Amino acid sequence: MMKKYFTSVLILFALLVSYKAPAQILLGLIFGDDLNSEKLIFGIHLNYSWNDISNLPESGSLNAFNLGLNFNYKISDKFRAQTEMLAKYTRGAGDIPVYSLGDEHLDALYADGKVSREIKYLSIPMAIQYLTAIGVYAEAGPHVSMRIKANDVFEADTPEGSLELKRNIKDVVNLWDFGWIVGVGYYIAPLKTTSVGVRYYGGLSDVMDGPGKQHHQQWAVYANIPLGRKGKDLKE
Repeated sequence: MMKKYFTSVLILFALLVSYKAPAQILLGLIFGDDLNSEKLIFGIHLNYSWNDISNLPESGSLNAFNLGLNFNYKISDKFRAQTEMLAKYTRGAGDIPVYSLGDEHLDALYADGKVSREIKYLSIPMAIQYLTAIGVYAEAGPHVSMRIKANDVFEADTPEGSLELKRNIKDVVNLWDFGWIVGVGYYIAPLKTTSVGVRYYGGLSDVMDGPGKQHHQQWAVYANIPLGRKGKDLKE
């Protein structure tokens, strides 16, 4: 069951990006009655994050809302395997000092503005959770992401209104990002299927090409909400 669980993650991740219904059909074929049973919880993952990039002088946090699917497999009474597939996932940094766009007119327009670095990823965080009798758990594991889009967003206020310009920086942002997560959470009683938690992400790989090392850093609060429950509780 564990082998089948992890093998299906990559297949379902591709389906999640395209359309939800095929993913649900394939889930049913793979897991059958095990889907949303005492062993396996399938649902929606929601989180709100505060993101920074290390070694980026004078920058601030970028706030983002992220969305995907989650799978939680019960290994034993004390251990569970948690995997998420995030199709809407943003990292980056905010309040970056304005830099030259190579155009005098644009530089004048945005001279007093601000820049946000928004990098969109497809991400798969995985963790092993240690669960206590009261539903509180600790988790840790790897996190791998593939870059989809990357933009520096310039914003400025003028007497005529707000201005926004997106500069594509995809070519200088590395395709893959690897890191680790640690967190704590709680399975909400009485069903012990919905969970809420707090998580930290630390990057291991360099975010961008060029001199110096820059790593993603992220704090997030999240909720995992089951879909298609049949009224079965997870036995603790």
